[in-house]
Amino acid sequence: MKKKITAIFLSFIFAFTVFGLTGCGGSEDNAEPSDDAQQSYGKEYDAFAGAVDMDFVKEVNKKISEFGDDEAVGMKSAASPAETETAEYIKGVMNDIGLQNVTMDDTAVDGWTFNGASITFKNAGGKEVTAVLGGYQTTIHAENEELELVYVGRGTEKDYEGIDVKGKLVLYEINQEEDWWINYPAMQAKNKGALCSIAMREFNDMGDDTGDRIGVQDICGSADAPALAISSKDCKMLKKAIKKYGDGSDGASIKVKFTADSQVTENATSHNVWGEIPGETPETIFVFSHIDGYFHSQYDDAQGCAISLGIAKALIDSKYIPDKTIRFCFHGAEEWGREGSEYDWSAGAYEEIVNNHPDWVEGGFCIINNDGGYTVEGSTAKGINCAPELKKFVKSSVGGMNKTGKYDWSYNPPSTGTEDFMWAQKGIPAIVCADGESSEYDDRAYHSSFDSWEKTPLDEEGYEEVLDTFGKLVIDLDACSVRPMNFTDRIKEFERSLSKDAGDSFDNILAEAYDAAKALESRIDEVEKSGDKEAAIEMNKQIQEVYLAFQDALVGLDYIDVECENRNLMYQENLECINGAIKALNKGNIQEAYDDWISGIDWSWYDMYFDEETCDYMKKQLFEKRDDTWGAGMIEFPHADTNELVNSLKLKYDKKNADVSEEIEMLKELKTEQTNYLNEVYASEREGLGKAVSLMQKYAK
Repeated sequence: MKKKITAIFLSFIFAFTVFGLTGCGGSEDNAEPSDDAQQSYGKEYDAFAGAVDMDFVKEVNKKISEFGDDEAVGMKSAASPAETETAEYIKGVMNDIGLQNVTMDDTAVDGWTFNGASITFKNAGGKEVTAVLGGYQTTIHAENEELELVYVGRGTEKDYEGIDVKGKLVLYEINQEEDWWINYPAMQAKNKGALCSIAMREFNDMGDDTGDRIGVQDICGSADAPALAISSKDCKMLKKAIKKYGDGSDGASIKVKFTADSQVTENATSHNVWGEIPGETPETIFVFSHIDGYFHSQYDDAQGCAISLGIAKALIDSKYIPDKTIRFCFHGAEEWGREGSEYDWSAGAYEEIVNNHPDWVEGGFCIINNDGGYTVEGSTAKGINCAPELKKFVKSSVGGMNKTGKYDWSYNPPSTGTEDFMWAQKGIPAIVCADGESSEYDDRAYHSSFDSWEKTPLDEEGYEEVLDTFGKLVIDLDACSVRPMNFTDRIKEFERSLSKDAGDSFDNILAEAYDAAKALESRIDEVEKSGDKEAAIEMNKQIQEVYLAFQDALVGLDYIDVECENRNLMYQENLECINGAIKALNKGNIQEAYDDWISGIDWSWYDMYFDEETCDYMKKQLFEKRDDTWGAGMIEFPHADTNELVNSLKLKYDKKNADVSEEIEMLKELKTEQTNYLNEVYASEREGLGKAVSLMQKYAK
């Protein structure tokens, strides 16, 4: 699973009110649950729950985690030998448990194989030690080469002042959740002439027992800006050695012996594996997990694979006969699979629905994505991410069961961070396993060498709760003849995203949209209750058309973390920050304008820390190498260019009574530009809403 930082975070709070459809034949879980531990949720679910084999699930989980290309750290990366081994193992298990039509699809991606890396050096105590390194998706080869290593702080442009790093290794410390992604300091190092970056990634949990943890992420950058990863213990050891043996200058270095074998290959072959429990109708419920992973990935996503296979086995063993085909899909290249792209993850899932099986869109009912589960000891919460249209169904299906479990469950918006996003853009909505309000896994183990039961112990009771929850969602979705979609919630979510400045321009279309959604939902309820399967199948085609119209009209990405949001939000946020900066500068508050406001405008945060060449490369990535990714066409306008503004104010940051009239004019010009963009987006959103309204009115009849 992919996650990124956000400069300004705008959360959506969704209101829930129940309409006609609940579990579509499942239980009425919004009622207060009884205290009876044996509470029934319907005979199909009860049979399923009785057939769940947690010993099998844990055995599969453990076996998948054992595959790895590097003996020291593991790694099951895109198109690597370990990923292929994992795919073959999963295919065998699918056949063993009785799934039908088990198939392995070849998938064209960029591949990455990491066969290990290390540096050997003399520590401050005079002892020769070897530090094992983790990898990023870049190409670097060396065999016991003697090189100089220099420490460069946070890896920013300023950290290189007066330091010659040409042909050297550079060591820096970063917090990818709070500061910047690895691609910026890695590209900055390349532009300064460094041979390779070695990054120590900070986590929120930096306890005494985490010193040997190595953390990585997807590179979101060029394969020829080499980067590797180091633990905090070894980073500290290197810094002490530099202090003792270096010449005392800011650019002091030590000699190390360097070995690395990391290779990115264009047009490699990954694998997607799928099998199914055939149904009676031409419709399909998809159950996802991903095969690849960082390090041994016992949670992300060996646990997700085991949950999906556990659900499949329990359905088969309980003699469950589905109405719809239930297709279990295990994708390769989820963590990474596109070189030099801002949208470098979910490549396997993209290829599967766009090139391998575009025919799956028709009749695609819904997706259940078991991306992880992350049931680690100490977790108190779990979450479910889903399309706004499905939130009422999710709560009606598992809300009551969740109340009786050990976790505090929350129900949240969808994300680009999981592989279902592209499928949703094609018209198949998703329900996704997520962390919710819990941070224990992220703080300690996410994309790190601590993603193991040894370093991050398993919560076995919670493991079964997550499997039961997503198994019940599968069963209750199958009980629905008509997709349980509530478009009123999509419209409410969009209305809440509009700024006050939008004025009355949306009033008429929103009023029409609410009336049309109410009528369509009434029609959905009517067809569901009728029991007419042919009418339901036709209704589902119509609902998919409406869902796509809303997706096309409203869903966009932001610049910083390429996370999905309503298209208007990015420009509204920019204008809020621009107005705040102008106000602060008019009062002479340069530091407030710079730190609190300008830093939140598109790329400004990075312009403040990295040179223009580095930032320009990253900006271009938003629009280049995206046609064969889930990000194609999702960002419409160029970024708000603040590089000149940032550099100008940086020189005046500490000056009293500085003349900032020029900078205010820059901001006013930027305001005009962003206002124009926003007005274009508003017009497009109104037009798109109009199309959705027309479809809802048509299909409500």
